[in-house]
Amino acid sequence: LYDKMPAKEISWIAGGALRSYLLGERVKDLDIFSADPEKVQSLFAADDTFKAGFQNDLIANFYKDGLCYQVIKKYKFNTPKETIDNFDFTIICCALGQDGIIADERFYIDNAQRRLVVKSLPKPLSTVKRGMKYCQRGYFMCPTGLAKILKAVQENPINWDDPNQNEIEFYPDGTPSFRGLD
Repeated sequence: LYDKMPAKEISWIAGGALRSYLLGERVKDLDIFSADPEKVQSLFAADDTFKAGFQNDLIANFYKDGLCYQVIKKYKFNTPKETIDNFDFTIICCALGQDGIIADERFYIDNAQRRLVVKSLPKPLSTVKRGMKYCQRGYFMCPTGLAKILKAVQENPINWDDPNQNEIEFYPDGTPSFRGLD
């Protein structure tokens, strides 16, 4: 799949799709990261084998062979390592680029043991949502990890008037909501 990307020289696949692939699960979409997502997006758009789909400030979707390639526009990273160092859980800390696969030292063992281990907490509310998603998929979080997330939420109070903080959005009726990339 990586070799089919028109921007493989300047971008890489990272995150949950690699976890799913390595575990033999269905891959729904590939998250494509780059230091220059605008250029990556333009290369996908120029390749007539890809069909453009939904896009917003966060992502641009392109489709080919029943798979969605999501160019991540909001977050720019210079390397695959920098990308995975900014992910919240070790179970998704894996990237595939020109130099092959790079993974966090806990990536394989935590997936094998179905453990949710916190790596970093740049957006703790989104981490709560993602943690619930992975618990529904059979992962479990230790009390220490849960305590880390709750402490991060407590130490970073939410400004509900700022919809950009921690991926917070508002429903049409004005009720606050939050979302992550997934």
